[in-house]
Amino acid sequence: MPVVLHPPFDPATIQTNAKLALALAPSLAIFPCDDTKQPVHGTPWKSARPGQIDRVQRWWAAHPDAMPAVHLGAVGLIVVDADGADGADGVAAFERIAEPHGGVPECPMVDTPSSGRHFYFKQRPGEALGNSRGSLPPKSECPIDVRGDGGYVIAPDATRDDGVYLYPDGDPLDVLHAPELPDWLHAILTGKREEEPSPAPVAPSPPPKAPSSSLTAVRTLDMGHPRLRAWVEAAFDTEIRALEQCGTGGRNNQLNTSAFAVFQLVAAGWVAEDVAHSALVQAAEACGLVKDDGRRSVLRTIASARKGGMAQPRQVPEEFQRDEEIAAAAVELNRELAVSADGTIHDATTGEVIEPESMAATWEVPDLSLLREGRRTPPTFHPEWLGPHLARWAEAQSRATCAPIDYVSVSLLALVGGILGNRRRPLAGAGWEEPPTLFAALVGDPSSGKSPASSAVMGLVNDEEASLDADYRHRLGEYEEAKLAADAIMAAHKSAAREAMRANPELATAIPAALPEGFREPMKPFLKRIVVRDSTIERLATLSAENPAGLILHRDELAGLFASFGRYSGGGGSDRQFFLEAYGGRSFTVDRVKSGDPIRVPHLSIGIIGALQPDKAAELLKGADDGFVARFLWCWPEPIAGFRIARETFDRGPAERVVNRCCRLHMQSNPPPMPDSPVLLPLEEGALAVLERFAQTIKVRESKASPLMKSALGKARGHALRLSCVLTHLWWGADPQASWDDPSNIGETAVATACELMESYFLPMAERVFGDASIPVAETHAAILVRHIREKRLSTFNASKARYTVGAPLRETSSMDAACAELVEAGILQPMSAPKKRGRPSKDFFVNPAIFAQPANG
Repeated sequence: MPVVLHPPFDPATIQTNAKLALALAPSLAIFPCDDTKQPVHGTPWKSARPGQIDRVQRWWAAHPDAMPAVHLGAVGLIVVDADGADGADGVAAFERIAEPHGGVPECPMVDTPSSGRHFYFKQRPGEALGNSRGSLPPKSECPIDVRGDGGYVIAPDATRDDGVYLYPDGDPLDVLHAPELPDWLHAILTGKREEEPSPAPVAPSPPPKAPSSSLTAVRTLDMGHPRLRAWVEAAFDTEIRALEQCGTGGRNNQLNTSAFAVFQLVAAGWVAEDVAHSALVQAAEACGLVKDDGRRSVLRTIASARKGGMAQPRQVPEEFQRDEEIAAAAVELNRELAVSADGTIHDATTGEVIEPESMAATWEVPDLSLLREGRRTPPTFHPEWLGPHLARWAEAQSRATCAPIDYVSVSLLALVGGILGNRRRPLAGAGWEEPPTLFAALVGDPSSGKSPASSAVMGLVNDEEASLDADYRHRLGEYEEAKLAADAIMAAHKSAAREAMRANPELATAIPAALPEGFREPMKPFLKRIVVRDSTIERLATLSAENPAGLILHRDELAGLFASFGRYSGGGGSDRQFFLEAYGGRSFTVDRVKSGDPIRVPHLSIGIIGALQPDKAAELLKGADDGFVARFLWCWPEPIAGFRIARETFDRGPAERVVNRCCRLHMQSNPPPMPDSPVLLPLEEGALAVLERFAQTIKVRESKASPLMKSALGKARGHALRLSCVLTHLWWGADPQASWDDPSNIGETAVATACELMESYFLPMAERVFGDASIPVAETHAAILVRHIREKRLSTFNASKARYTVGAPLRETSSMDAACAELVEAGILQPMSAPKKRGRPSKDFFVNPAIFAQPANG
C-alpha cells in the first residue's frame, strides 16, 4: 500500500541523490546522509534493509539533497576505504599492501570526491567482520579504514557538493556481485596474519620513527623532551575528542571548555594557534554544533574562550620541572627516535641507544575512558522506530506531559506488548516462541515526568475497558435472576425430600440421588480487565484466569512491588517465581489461602510498567542475580530542562487506533477441555537471518561482560523477538489505510528494527542503570589501578609491589596482571622492557603522563 507523504515524493522533480536512492532501495539497504557523511539526524539507519521503498520515499521527501548510504551489514558487504583527503594516499598504501599477494583483487571500486577509493568485497559466510583495521599499519602510515558489519559507506554514484562517488565501470548494484574477501586480506583484518611473502627488495632506509599521537598534523612548538611532547599532544587530543563526541545537551559548553584548554597550550608556546583554531572548528562540525547553531556562533564562542586561555598559559607539569637533569636532557633528546624489535629506543640517525632512565616511553594517544567515573550518558530514543504515525504522536505526547519522549515510547511498547499478551506470539524457526509481554522500568528522579508520561499512555485503554464491559450490569442482572431461580429449585427439591421422608421414613433410601434440572448456580460474570494497578499474587492469578488474553500491571512506584518479594526484604520467593512465570507466559497454579480450590492459569501473562527512583534501582541491583532484573527493559533518559505547559492540541488517533485494534484480536479457539491458546506468527526467512546475526553478536559480547550485564545480554535475543511482534502490530494498528486483517507473520524490517532498538537503546540503557555493575571485572580493576596511580602521581611502578599498596581486589597476582594488561592496551602503561620469549614478563611499567593532564572527573 503506498505511503502518504508530507511533503509529497514526486519522482518527476526529485534530484539526483533521491533518484539514486529510489533506484537502489529494492536491492540495497539505503538511508540518507548529510554532506558531512553523517546519517541525517534522527535516522535509525541500522534498521535499514533492502526493499524498504516506502521508507526511502519518506526519507528523501524530507531530505531530497541527502546522499544515499549503504548499510553494509544488512547486505553482507565489507569495504576497504582508502583515504585521499588532506594529501593522504590510502590508495597507494593499499596497493603496496596487496602487491606481495598479486595486487589488488578485481572488485567494484568507487572513487570518492576527496581522491580516495572504496574497494568492495563480500563478507565470508558465517563471519561478519566489523569496522576494524586489524593488523594494518598505523593510520599515519596507512590512511585506510575498514567498514563492515555495523558500518556504512556513501553509495556509488552519490553526489556531494565537491564531486561524485564515481563508479565508472557500470551499474552501482554491481557491488552486490563483489568477490569474497580474499584470504590474505581476511588475515590482516582479523589480526591473524601468518608468514607472508616478502615484498620486493627496496633501498635501505632509516629505522621507522616510533608512532606518535593521532595528531600528526598538529605543529607543536619548542618541546625538546619527548615525554613533554607526548603530554601536550595527549592534552590537546583529549579536548578535541571530547568536543567531537559531545552529545546535543552540552556541546556549546564543551566547546568553551575545550577551546579555553587548547588556547592555554597555545599561550604556553606548545601548539600553533592556526592549528588549534582549525581543530576546534572541525570538531564543532563533527559533533553537529556548526550545523545546528551556525558557524558564526561557534566562532564567537571560540574567540571568547581564546581570551581566557591565552591569559592563563598552561604550566609545565611538576614531573617535568622537578628533575633538572631531565630538563637539561630535553635539548639533547629532541631528535628523531625509533624503537627496535627488542623494545630499546635509539636515535634513528646515529643508532645510539637511549637508556630508559634518561627518558620515558614514547606514547601514542591513550584511551582515557577508564579515568571516567559515574554512569554513561543515556542513548537517544528515535521516535521513528515507532513508525511515522506514532512518531508524531509520541513527540506531541512528550510535549504535552513535559516528559522525555523515552518515557512515552517505552510505556507504549510495554502497553501494546501486554495487550497482545496471549493473543499473539512470535515464532522463530521450528519451536522458539516468546510472548510479546514486556517488563518496563522507567527510572528517574521525582518530578522527572515518569508518572505523567506513563499515565497518559495507560489512559489509552480506559475507553477499551469500558467498551469491553458495556453490558456488565445487564449480565450481572441476568446472573442474579438465574441464581434466584436455581436457589428456588434447590429449596423446593430439599423441601419435597424432607416431606417425603417425614411421611414415610422407609422411603429415605429410595429417594433418587439425581438433582432436579436447573438447580446449579450460574457462573457469576466478572468485570473484564486490561490494566490492574495493585493486587496480591492470589488476586492477580484470579484476574489472569478471568482474563486469559493477558494483563498489564501498572505501578507508579515499582519499589513497593520489589519489596513485596524479597529484593529489599529478603523473602517472598513464591512471589518472585510468580512474576518469572508471568514473563514467560507459562501455565501456573496458585493455592488459595482461604479456600482449598487452587487457581490454575493455562497461560500466565502479565506485563509490567512502573517507575523507579535511581537510588532504589541501585538497591535492587545489589542482590544475587537470578535473572529477574535482566527481564526488564530499562529507561533512564535525561530530564526535560525547565517546564512548559503545552498549548497545542494533537491527534491521539494513531495511538488509540493501535490499542483498539489490538484489543479486538482474539486467541486461538480450541475444542473443550483444552483452553484457548495464542496465535503464532512465524518469522519470514530474511527475518530469521537478521535475528541469527544479532544473536551471534550478542554471544560475543556475553563472553566479555560482567555477570549482571551478561544476564541482560542473555535475554537480548528474546527481547528482540518480543519487540518484533510488538512493532509489527504498532505499525499495522497505527496506519489508517492498513487492512483490518491483522498481520499473519513478522517481516525482516520489524526484526531489524527490534534488534536495533536493543543494540542502540535498551542495552546501552541497561549499562547506564547498572553503572559499575555493567563493567567487566578486568576493566573495573584497571580503573582502580589507574586511579591509584593518579593519586600517587607515579611515573613508573612495579606491579608486584603495587599489589600490596593498592590492596583488595588487586592483591591477587592474576587480578593485577589482568589490570595491567588492560592499561597497556589502553596506552596508559608500557612495560619497561620488551616481553621475553622465556621467563616471566616484566613487572615494571612506565606511566603515560597524559593521565595526569586529564581532569579528575574524566
